[in-house]
Amino acid sequence: MNKQELYLVPVPHATDTYAPVSHKNVVEAVYEQLDRHNLKVENETFNTARYGQQLIGYMDIKHPDSNTLGMRFAFRNSYDKSMSLATVAGSSVFICENGMISGELQFIRKHTGSIVQEMNDRIISSINELDSHFQRMLQYSESMQNRGLTLSQASRTLGEMFVEENLILPTQMNIVKQELLHPTYKDFEDESLWSFYNHVTYSFKNSHPITYLQQHKNFHEFIVDEFSL
Repeated sequence: MNKQELYLVPVPHATDTYAPVSHKNVVEAVYEQLDRHNLKVENETFNTARYGQQLIGYMDIKHPDSNTLGMRFAFRNSYDKSMSLATVAGSSVFICENGMISGELQFIRKHTGSIVQEMNDRIISSINELDSHFQRMLQYSESMQNRGLTLSQASRTLGEMFVEENLILPTQMNIVKQELLHPTYKDFEDESLWSFYNHVTYSFKNSHPITYLQQHKNFHEFIVDEFSL
């Protein structure tokens, strides 16, 4: 959906045990804080399921320290009580719009009580820390670019992710396999950990809103631990 269509999705009524947060409220709260920091959004994406009942959205922002990696602020929300509200800071690879998401600046909250105020407070603090978080993600990116990873090593790592760690779905594995053999982007044709990382995050692009953030977070933490970054 585009933003206008997203805002037209009916917001459910509040009850004694349920406090809905409108998609519009989340989006505008993020933009308000980005504007206060003079951060310009280069790209916004809203992926929905169940006719807008479930949403994953993110805004990508350029950073002067990198021409290839930008800042990303992502969030999820639901109107059908299927998933909690969540926000997380990350980074975006501009050439392919793949995400890099860790759990350092993550907020997850059920739709109850004072959720709107808590959400606003967390968005403020996360965007205040967005630049320092981006610098850490930039260091991870540079470390991965300097780390060689042969096709055999990548294959073993992919197998471990699937069999032992449950980090990737069979359909996503097939996408990674194709990317390893025939990369969509020339920037990821070399045998490096960075190329492998992007092959995997490329396969995550159509992840369901319920799993999108957690899958990225789990994969990023696995790579950091597995390769001692």
